[in-house]
Amino acid sequence: MVLVYDRRMATHGLTRKEFLVRAMGAALGAAVGGPAWAAGATNGVAQTPGQLSLDDLRGFARVVGIEFTEAELKEVLRDVQGELPGLQDLRRVTDDQTLPPATSFRVRGLRDHPNPRVDVRVPTPSHTIRPSSDDDLLFLTIPELGTLLRRGEVSSLELTRVAIARLQRFGEPLHCVVELTADRALREARRADEELESGYDRGPLHGIPYGLKDLFAVRGTRTQWGTAAYRHQRIPEDSAVYERLREAGAVLVAKLSLGALAMNDVWFGGMTRNPWNPAEGSSGSSAGSASSVAAGLLPFAIGTETSGSIVSPTHRCRVTGLRPTFGRVSRYGAMSLAWSMDKVGPIARTAEDALLVLAALVGVDARDAATISQPLVYRRPRSLRGLRVGISGDAPKEVVEQLHRAGVTTAPFRAPATPGALGAIIGVESAAMFDKITRDGRLKEVTENEWPQFFRAARFTGAVEYAQCDRLRGRLMEQWATAAEGFDCLLANDTAAAWIYALNLIGWPQILVPRGPSAQGKGQSVSLVGPPLSEPRLVGVAAHLQAAFGAHRLRPDLTSLTPGPG
Repeated sequence: MVLVYDRRMATHGLTRKEFLVRAMGAALGAAVGGPAWAAGATNGVAQTPGQLSLDDLRGFARVVGIEFTEAELKEVLRDVQGELPGLQDLRRVTDDQTLPPATSFRVRGLRDHPNPRVDVRVPTPSHTIRPSSDDDLLFLTIPELGTLLRRGEVSSLELTRVAIARLQRFGEPLHCVVELTADRALREARRADEELESGYDRGPLHGIPYGLKDLFAVRGTRTQWGTAAYRHQRIPEDSAVYERLREAGAVLVAKLSLGALAMNDVWFGGMTRNPWNPAEGSSGSSAGSASSVAAGLLPFAIGTETSGSIVSPTHRCRVTGLRPTFGRVSRYGAMSLAWSMDKVGPIARTAEDALLVLAALVGVDARDAATISQPLVYRRPRSLRGLRVGISGDAPKEVVEQLHRAGVTTAPFRAPATPGALGAIIGVESAAMFDKITRDGRLKEVTENEWPQFFRAARFTGAVEYAQCDRLRGRLMEQWATAAEGFDCLLANDTAAAWIYALNLIGWPQILVPRGPSAQGKGQSVSLVGPPLSEPRLVGVAAHLQAAFGAHRLRPDLTSLTPGPG
C-alpha cells in the first residue's frame, strides 16, 4: 500500500546509480531473453515460445552476477526448462491479488500478549462551543465534536450533511474525492443519532464522519486503486478497517483519492492538490486522505503506508499522520502492495485524534496473519520529565529547546545505514502482487506514474538475492534496536526522510505533527519515532508539542479554489 516516489528515483532506498543499474539489467534481460522467446531466434536452441536457450541463461546469469561453465549451463538448462510448466501453473493459481503468503513478517521480538487491552482516554474539552458557521465544525477535534454530539448541540446527521456539502464544493477542485457515499452516510448518521439518543454510546468515534483511501473494499462502492487499469472495479466484500469503524459508530462519507497503485498523488482523476497551495500536489500516496482533512472536509481519514505514504502527504498538507507498528491493523480487504511492509494508519487533526482512531482499528484478525495481539493504553502524560529522546542531526533547534523546557533529556542519535540492496524487497513484492497485469498487458493502462518500469525491472532480481535481502533485513532490525537502546523515542525533522524506508522495513511506528509555517510560508513538521508498540508514548510527546505549536488550529485559505456545485 504505498510508496512515496519523488518523480525521479526515490524512496525504494535506491540511488540514481542503483536504479539505472537495475534498469540496465532489465534491458539486458529483454535483449537476451525476449527475442529468443518471442521471435524464434536462431543463435541459440530456442525456436518456439517457451523454449529456452543457453544464451537466455547466460544473460540472466550476468544480471545476478554469477558465471557458469558451458557444461554447467547445459545441465542447468535441462532443469530450468523442466520447471517452466510448473511456473505456468503457478501464475494461473496466483492470479488472485488478495492471496496472502504462507509466511508473515513479524516485528522482531513481538509475541502475542495475553491481555490485549485497548483503553485510550483523551480529556473531554468541556469548554467547547459550537461554531457560528457550520463550515467551521469539521475543523474541530474528535473530542470537541464528541462533546457537542453528547450535549445535543449538533447531531451526526448535521455533521454528515456538512461533510457531504464541503466534499461536493471542494472535492473536485482538490481532486481528492473518488466517490461520495452520501446515501450510506446519511443512513449511518441517522443510526448513530438514534443510538446516542437512546443512551447507547459506541465510543469517541460514534457519529463522526470520515473518509477511506480508495484501496479499501466497501461492498456497494467502487474500489479502483487510483489507476485506469482498475477503473470501475467493484469488490463484493467489506474491508476489516471499514467493519471496525462501522462498529465504532463512525460514518463513512467518501472514498478518497490515492496515487495510482499507491504511488504519488496522481490518479486517473488528476493530481490531488494541497489545500495550502493548490498549485502543488498533496504528495502521496494517501493523497486524498491528507488533503480532505487539511481542507476541513472531514475530521479524519484513513491512509496506508508502505514507504512514506502517510507521513509524506501529512507533512505536505500540514495535518497529523500516525503510521503504527506493523501488524497493529488488519489489511484484509485492502489493496496489497508489499505484504511484509503495508500498514494502515489514521490521518487527523491532532495526535490524540489519531490515537482515538487507531484504538478502533487495532487487534487480531484471522484473515490477516500478520496482525498482532497487543495492548493499546493511553492517558495524556502530566509531564514529559524524565524522558530521554534521541535527536537526529536535522532536528529543529527550537523543537529540541521546547523538549528541554519540558524536562526531557536529549542526546544525538545516529541511524544505522540502510543497504541499497534492500530496495529489492518492495520491488519484488510489488511486482509479485501485480504479476497478472504485467503479463496480460493491462500494465500499459497504468500511465499515471512509473510503476510499470519498477514492476518490469523487479523481474530481474534473483530469488536468491531476494532471500539474502530478507536475511539482511533481520540484521537491520537488530541494528536499529541497538542504536535506539536507552531512548524513549527519536525526533527528526519533517518526515524523517532519510529513515522512512528503513523504518518501514523494520515495522516501527512514526507520528508526524505540523509545527506551523516557515518564514517563507512553507509547511514544517517534526516526526517522532519509537520502537514497536510505542504509539502511546509518541502521542504523549506529540500532544505536548502540538499544544506548544498550536499549528493544528491553522486553516488553509480555500477562496482561490473554484467550488463544485455543492
